[in-house]
Amino acid sequence: MAFKLVRSAGSVHEPAVVSLPASGVVHAGGVVIFDAATNYVSPASSASTSTNILGVALDYTQGKSEYMVRVIPFVPGQLWEADCANAISTASVLLRHQLVDDVSVRNITGALGGAGETASTGIFLAYAVTGISTGSGKLIGRFLQSEGGIKTSAYAVL
Repeated sequence: MAFKLVRSAGSVHEPAVVSLPASGVVHAGGVVIFDAATNYVSPASSASTSTNILGVALDYTQGKSEYMVRVIPFVPGQLWEADCANAISTASVLLRHQLVDDVSVRNITGALGGAGETASTGIFLAYAVTGISTGSGKLIGRFLQSEGGIKTSAYAVL
């Protein structure tokens, strides 16, 4: 289970990749957040918001500071395929969804996408459903990111 880049912005076929120091267990294909206090990336969670998500990691690592991970930063125009925690349906389309953990979305229908989502934690906007409804169903969409929480530093300026 993980996130997969479906389409890059514009005519770019290879997305930009940056190497950043990591803290915690970072999964390949998992969303990472930027921690402005430590200047590390760490795994996203259900509490992650549009102001602290940074991108999707390409490497697995666990530890702190001495380990680097390659990250595809989120940019406008990218489409991502998301693994889902619940059975998929077209009722999930055009709703905002919260992460369950760093590798899947909590696709529950309702206001913003389900109970628990807020304007800041509903960070994945679904555009389409792919696969079958049980087991392997996924959502295609984009990450909603704002730059309000990312401080300017050598690592944050991409």
